[in-house]
Amino acid sequence: MEQELKTTTRRELNKTPADAPLICCSVRENISSMDLKNRRNPSDNPMFSFHVGSGKNSQKRGSISARVFVLGVDGKPLTPCKYSKARKLLKGKQAKPEWNKFGEFGIQLLIPTRKHTPKTILGIDNGTKFEGYSIVSEKENNVNVMWLLPDKKVLVRKLKERRILRRARRQRNCRRREARFNNRSRDGFIAPSQLMMVNSRLKCIKEFLKCYPISKVVIEDVKFNHRDNKWGKNFSTIEIGKTKIKDFISEKIGRANLISFEGYETQKIRKRLGLKKSSNKSVENFNSHCVDSFAIASELVKCKTPKEEIITVDDTYRPVRRRLHDTQFKKGGIRDKYSSGNFKGIRKGSICEFGQIVGGTKNTAYIRNSNNKRIGKKLNKVNWYSKSFKIKNSAIPPTDKSVGLLASNKIL
Repeated sequence: MEQELKTTTRRELNKTPADAPLICCSVRENISSMDLKNRRNPSDNPMFSFHVGSGKNSQKRGSISARVFVLGVDGKPLTPCKYSKARKLLKGKQAKPEWNKFGEFGIQLLIPTRKHTPKTILGIDNGTKFEGYSIVSEKENNVNVMWLLPDKKVLVRKLKERRILRRARRQRNCRRREARFNNRSRDGFIAPSQLMMVNSRLKCIKEFLKCYPISKVVIEDVKFNHRDNKWGKNFSTIEIGKTKIKDFISEKIGRANLISFEGYETQKIRKRLGLKKSSNKSVENFNSHCVDSFAIASELVKCKTPKEEIITVDDTYRPVRRRLHDTQFKKGGIRDKYSSGNFKGIRKGSICEFGQIVGGTKNTAYIRNSNNKRIGKKLNKVNWYSKSFKIKNSAIPPTDKSVGLLASNKIL
């Protein structure tokens, strides 16, 4: 039966022209009654903040992976394939288009196939503000991601303001929460500022595990000598966060497939490969962070040539939450409605054709554009939104034809 299926599939693919078009856009949801085919051309707007475009439709062919990720019938990741093969599978109705939150195009097979996958390594170079992630297989460097972490100082400032409001509330003659002075002594406690960093890292790792058949994860471990250096008390929170990430990875692929490298080992590998690391960590290029993640990942496979194009993901935005209590008591005990994590049913931080939706009032949406400046747009002007990551230095927006053909109501 298996041999018959392979023969049938090969016969169908031979009927398919090799230059079948591959139309790629990011998965998005229509939030108005307008037909996406009739909406205005998005190329009129220079701001498009996540990675799109592939194959013949991309004007920046070198900025994307040479292969597309492949999902099986059951949704599990399989061996990535070339664009030419993906076109044939789409044209022969053997697969359907898919996109991940990095804006990468992929396909999901509609027919069963073999489950064998090559050795695929995820390399992770952790940092305090910027991080590097690399997917390296036996044949090539599939993708490199520079991840911009949220600003921990901003969260610390918000926690301080919340503490002031909470203490002021306890002085009033009203219902209040009892003081919990020993809440940090419980097992498994992690500081809110560190938990935010851990969740940001896990968000990236989970997306990689969804679309690539990762067999091993290598990570550059950072240690601290608490015996000799007594001033490293705050570093213990970082170690708690590291443990949570390692436990998650071990649960997914097994503890034996999680490998740690020391900093000096990474440096030796990098020098042996002839790669240079930039001293400026904020530069958005391969040599800033992805060079280390690629170096430690390539140590376990034959691929020694990196793909220097990267995807830069900006995960710094965090929505303003609703304030339960203001500093001053309101007349009549009625508190003003402040803010929440959603606006008109749209999650704050979602991407639209104008930028990143960060809130709004009545029928006007507040949007952060490419210059990180807040602008206002009528909600009926926002034709679609996507829960993809905010990608910087992306390719050109898709055409109206591609949006009309492949847009769906599925949210990534």
